[in-house]
Amino acid sequence: KFDGQKTPSLVCATAAGKLFCHTPGEARPGEELRYLNINRKVSSLASGRLDPSLGRDILLVGTPTALLAYDIAENRDVFFRDAPDGANAIVVGQLAGTGAALALVGGNCSIQGFDREGGEAFWTVTGDSVSAMALAGADEQGDSELLVGSDDFEVRCFCGEEVLSETTETDRPTHLVYIDGVAFAYALSNGTVGVYERPGERRWRIKSKHQVTALGVFDLNGDGHHEVVTGWESGRLEVRSDRSGEVLYKDSFRAPIAGILQSDYRSDGRAQLLVCAADGEVRGYLPLSGEAVAAGGALEAQVEEERLREMQQRKQELLYELRQYEDATRREKTGERPPAAAVPKLPDTAVTARLEPSVQDACLHLVLAASHGAVIRAAIATAERIFEGPDGPDGPCNESLAVYAKAPASELRVPLRPSRDVAAEVQVKALVGSRGASAACLVLELSCSLPRYAMYVPAGAGAAEAPQARVSFSFRGDTERVGRWVEEAFGSGGAAGARLAPSGSGQEVGLVSVRDGQPLWIRVSREGEGSIAIHSGSMEVAGEVLQDLAAALGLAELESDVDFPDDMEAFRETLRIVDESNAVRLQLTAEIADASNAAKGLVIEAEDARILGEVRRMREAYKQLQALNGQLIGEHNKRARNQEQLLEALRRVNNMIQKAAPDAKTPGLSLTLLRLWARLPALPRAPPPNHHHDLDLLPLIRKAAKLRVGAPRAQLVAACRAAVKANNIQRLVALIQHGTNATC
Repeated sequence: KFDGQKTPSLVCATAAGKLFCHTPGEARPGEELRYLNINRKVSSLASGRLDPSLGRDILLVGTPTALLAYDIAENRDVFFRDAPDGANAIVVGQLAGTGAALALVGGNCSIQGFDREGGEAFWTVTGDSVSAMALAGADEQGDSELLVGSDDFEVRCFCGEEVLSETTETDRPTHLVYIDGVAFAYALSNGTVGVYERPGERRWRIKSKHQVTALGVFDLNGDGHHEVVTGWESGRLEVRSDRSGEVLYKDSFRAPIAGILQSDYRSDGRAQLLVCAADGEVRGYLPLSGEAVAAGGALEAQVEEERLREMQQRKQELLYELRQYEDATRREKTGERPPAAAVPKLPDTAVTARLEPSVQDACLHLVLAASHGAVIRAAIATAERIFEGPDGPDGPCNESLAVYAKAPASELRVPLRPSRDVAAEVQVKALVGSRGASAACLVLELSCSLPRYAMYVPAGAGAAEAPQARVSFSFRGDTERVGRWVEEAFGSGGAAGARLAPSGSGQEVGLVSVRDGQPLWIRVSREGEGSIAIHSGSMEVAGEVLQDLAAALGLAELESDVDFPDDMEAFRETLRIVDESNAVRLQLTAEIADASNAAKGLVIEAEDARILGEVRRMREAYKQLQALNGQLIGEHNKRARNQEQLLEALRRVNNMIQKAAPDAKTPGLSLTLLRLWARLPALPRAPPPNHHHDLDLLPLIRKAAKLRVGAPRAQLVAACRAAVKANNIQRLVALIQHGTNATC
């Protein structure tokens, strides 16, 4: 939707790299529809008041490599900027600290903000490629928060460069739409649609076998609250209550829904809901008037009809169940043998659940047990971020797992293999029946809480010693508080009975992950001023444990000493790959530039020969041009492969960043680190002088900062930044290992 000075317009992109603009109020006949050739694949479209002095919207067109700002009213380019990271999503608005409206472009692991002249006024990163963006409500100063969905299944809320919250979903967010207050609607690539009351607190969600192709909000029933409007690839259009998810209205199109907008498209003073289909069909919907709302309206009538059908279906189900119970009672009185399909009578039967870790199976068993001699034939467990999907631990998660018992018994084991240490609530539906040949069953429901560190068990007497990699910090407080935290964090899951035990000059507890067998040791020493050490082969695990422990102990500031040699070595390898790819990219760029200049010269020579009638010279020039064209295509393919390697390295870098990223309890670290990151160039760009290692060393800095709390974090980042500027790698390594107290 594009608002000009006189009348709104509708702009759509085609698969052929063209735009067409429909302006219904155009005065001259035949000019309602205009075309614009982009000649590139259009990856995103947006419009907004980028320049308030113009008094109209600017159209923003994103492609995989560039951003175009276009003024339709004057038929001119406002600016054109290269976007090496791509333009997957575009929004226009004012963020905190920017002071003016910006065109915010989400690409590969980055978000760029361009002002009205095309200057880069904002830059920050996300954990993966941006898949969706939306601006939340503006405050009194006009500043908005930015909602960003990315391919790592995260939805982040930015206030300027600061990350206010992170919400992990079960698949890639494809659409984000602001509703009101702090509520927003979202859609995932697996067909899920839902609403969050606030980040991390979900109101409702539904899931379909079809994919969501468009999402919007509009007050269609005139009650003063926005409804969530969803367009599906099947052509179905649904309007749901933002409060409950209840369907209020349905419609269907012949083609998939391409876009959902709202505008006063007829210029009659009333906003309409505009729905565009992939075949070019556009429908407009008006909200109900006050009289229609008072009388019930069409929407309410449709809702009542839908409810009536659901109640009739439920009535039939209850009547069938009642007849089954009546027949069972009659047969019990007469001594008649019940048929195989009769509903079993299982009075007072209950199903309980407990957690049992299994090192041999590398999982945590959820053991379901039925009482009163009943057997469990099957069970379905449902939870978020627990069940691994078909693409492995880095792909979308399955939301449920079905387990069937070949030989039904009173107990059934459901294997849980979460790829990360997360707390979850597991909902279980158990199919319970009686012993014997009867196949009839009852469905009993229960829930079980999965603690965050449930995948850890106490290390046995013959277990491996604590790993050398560790993070340690001084602690002068009461060690009993540490012991209570250990019992609460680890004793409620698989490591029942885990507690600090005397060892040498202090206390320690040894744990082993049933997921991968990696040991985790926590040691409390009374020597000197006292210290706590967390030994783990994973910097990510150590950082998560340290953050939880610091929060439990109420530590506002924490400086630590760090030693993770494996992470340092892996980082050096990534740095080597990035250096090689950058060198190859620069060489290819120079070669392609030379070949392009040669091609221009050959074209001019061939045209001169054609004009002069020198056919032989013209043929020779075109022959050389053909050979040069093949060479250019080959060089382009090399550059594309090199670019893919660079982007993959950037993803690994950002994955390392997200492993060390702070949670909502410690947002200060996010602000400091993102400000540091925002000043660095994007990876595909040529590194500026004296900043060759900035981008590559930052993940290690962020991981090291994750292992500090409070002011020491900010001090560490500032000191590391100074060391990078001075190209003092020795000082940088000392800072990462020993913090700002390092003497090197």
